[in-house]
Amino acid sequence: MPTRNPDEYLRLLKEQYELLKDAVDGYYAGSEAKANDVAIRIRTLVHDTSSSHALLSLLDADYLELDIYHKPTTPNQVFSLKQGIRMSGDGKSEIIRTDFSSPDYTLVPLKRWWTEEYLVMWKIRSSKKQVVLAVCNKDGGAHVDPEVPASHAAASKPPFAFGVNNNFVQPNLARSTVAQAGNELLNYIERHFSNVLT
Repeated sequence: MPTRNPDEYLRLLKEQYELLKDAVDGYYAGSEAKANDVAIRIRTLVHDTSSSHALLSLLDADYLELDIYHKPTTPNQVFSLKQGIRMSGDGKSEIIRTDFSSPDYTLVPLKRWWTEEYLVMWKIRSSKKQVVLAVCNKDGGAHVDPEVPASHAAASKPPFAFGVNNNFVQPNLARSTVAQAGNELLNYIERHFSNVLT
């Protein structure tokens, strides 16, 4: 089997960055389904297994140690909504895209960002890795499964709603978590791999 020229990884990263940016921008512009595309890109860039390599690992063996913006969760939290939600009186809602200026953000190694408990809903605690892979594997990112884990069901249709003036929405926290992770990963790539993007 032929081996790739390392220069190919640089081209692939630039392409994946552009696809991720397009998907993240699309999500925050109002296309919630773009979260599936975001999940695919995060999986391609970050998820390393015994049978496949994260693209970032092929460019920098220490990619998991490079820092990324993250909003940590404390062990005693029973609920954690990390994304801002804006509601209007007519029932429309939007997830607010962060610029990382919030004091809740801190820089941590990518490994911690990927595997630490992040989305907390009472006893259900999920890492970004779990949320991203569930969107990929259950919601049509890579394929659709008829059965989903309880953590993904709760994140996709949480047992609560937000609203004003009797207009309520049930936010899909799986998709908003994936979009936020994609936004954070864009910043990570821009800071650590800027030479590839030019």
